[in-house]
Amino acid sequence: MSPIVNVSVLGASGNLGECIVPALLKSGFVVTVIIRPGSRGYTPPKNDSTDSKAVTIKEAAYDDVSGLTAALQGQDALVEAFNPAASVHQRTIVRAALAAGIEHLITNEFGMDTFNPNVAEAPIGKPKALAQRALEEELQAAAANDKPVSLTWTGIITGVWYDWTIRTGLFWMNPTTRTITRYGSGNQRTSLSRLALTGEAVVAVLRNPEHFRNRPAYIASHTVSTNELIALVNEISESPEKSWNVVDIPDMEAFMTEGMRLWDEDTKNGVEDRLNSQAWVTIVIATLFDEKNRFGTDLEEKLEPGWDEGREKLKDHLKQLIIEADS
Repeated sequence: MSPIVNVSVLGASGNLGECIVPALLKSGFVVTVIIRPGSRGYTPPKNDSTDSKAVTIKEAAYDDVSGLTAALQGQDALVEAFNPAASVHQRTIVRAALAAGIEHLITNEFGMDTFNPNVAEAPIGKPKALAQRALEEELQAAAANDKPVSLTWTGIITGVWYDWTIRTGLFWMNPTTRTITRYGSGNQRTSLSRLALTGEAVVAVLRNPEHFRNRPAYIASHTVSTNELIALVNEISESPEKSWNVVDIPDMEAFMTEGMRLWDEDTKNGVEDRLNSQAWVTIVIATLFDEKNRFGTDLEEKLEPGWDEGREKLKDHLKQLIIEADS
C-alpha cells in the first residue's frame, strides 16, 4: 500500500472531528471535509500548528452513493467521525468508498468495545455493531463478484473520553461540585482516554495501516477504577475543605433497568438524537461500571503497546481539569 496522504473526514464538526482534523493537518495529511447538504457548514481549525487553508470542503449526502463517490475521488483514506445515528448509512458509505478506490477506512468507533460479544445487550452499541456487519458484508460481496477490493479498515476503541466527561459533568466526576459518583463497588476498572488521543490514534493508524489492517485497535490513556480516581483527586486536593464528596449508587442492575426504560420511552416518542438523551447517558454508565466487565470496558489486556500514559500524567491532567473548573 502506498503511503496515505489524502484523507476525507465525515462528521468533522462534532467533538471527534474537532480533534481529528487538527491532528491530521498537524501531521501533514491533506484533509477533505465532507458535509451534508443543509448542514451548518464547517469552519476549519485555526491555530499556529495547522493551516486551515489546507482543508477542502465538499458536500454529499450519506445516503447518496454517486454523490459520495464523486466527493471521495482522489482520496486515500476515509475517517468516520459522525454521530452514531449516521451509522445507518454505512452500507452506502462503504459502496462509495469501494467505487472511489479508498484504501483505508477508519470506522465510527472511538468509544465502547463494539466488538465485545455482549454489546447487543446495550442498545447504545447496536448502531455501530450493525455498521460493522454492513461493512464486512459489503467487502465480502465485492470480493464474491470478482471485483478488486483494496479497501481495508480499522476500528479504534478508546474507552470513555474522561476529560470531555469531566468538563461536561457527565458520568461520574463533577469538579464544579467536587462530587464523584461511585457506581457499584467502585472497583470495576475502566479504560479512559483524553479526547485528543483519538486524533493521535487516527494519525498512528493512517501512518501504518497494514499493521492495523481489518481489525479493532484498542488505544487508551489509562485504566483505573473509581476508587483509584477518588484516591487521586483527594491527593490533589490542597486542604480538607477541598476534599471530594462521594455519592454511592450501589445497585447497577437497577440502574441499567432504568436506562432501558428510558430508552424504550424515547423509542415510543420517536427520539432520534439518542446521543444527547438521558437514556444514552444512563446506559453508558451502566456498561462502564458493570461489575463483571461484561461489556469489556476494562481494555487493559487488549491495549496496543506504548499508549498507557501512567498514573502521574493522569494525576496532572486531573489537577488541570479541576483548576479549569475552579477558574
